[in-house]
Amino acid sequence: MRISNLKMQEITFSPSKALESLLYLASKLQDPDIHTLLKLRYFADKAHLSRYGFLASGDKYFAMQFGPVASNTYNIIRAARGEKNDWIHPAFIEAVNGNLEISKDNHKVKALRKPNTELLSKADMECLDEAISEFGSMSFPERTAISHDAAWMTASEAAANDGVDAGHMSVTSIAKTLSNREEILELLQN
Repeated sequence: MRISNLKMQEITFSPSKALESLLYLASKLQDPDIHTLLKLRYFADKAHLSRYGFLASGDKYFAMQFGPVASNTYNIIRAARGEKNDWIHPAFIEAVNGNLEISKDNHKVKALRKPNTELLSKADMECLDEAISEFGSMSFPERTAISHDAAWMTASEAAANDGVDAGHMSVTSIAKTLSNREEILELLQN
């Protein structure tokens, strides 16, 4: 297993890396939309967590109606859509300018340039490619159903009980959905 020699490290969110992962996904898909990109990012992060012991995106996931959503990555998409509010950091707006476009009417994503793969690790691209291969051609309902895993259910139920729209999905909760959960949970505790 690849993670056996790793020590847990703090992975922080990088807007430029998130943008490059969105451009990478959009460049590899035919007619990409917001839902597809966000779910593929989740599936790639799960694969990365299983192999390397951490989420490649460094993002925080929340259980939304149609599945897990990487919070900051979604805010980058919202910035590309032209939204401006307190949740969207000005750096996100600057990052997407001239790089990524989201149509307002049908949620389609358009990469305005090729991704800078030097900002993505080989492991992250491998996991993104795997997510594209496994889940990229699925329909919206199929992808939504698969993304509604136990981590999503737990967070969604907690949010409903608290009367909020979305619940945080902890890395530990996501790790519990993996086939090698014991090994990853042990790593996360160290």
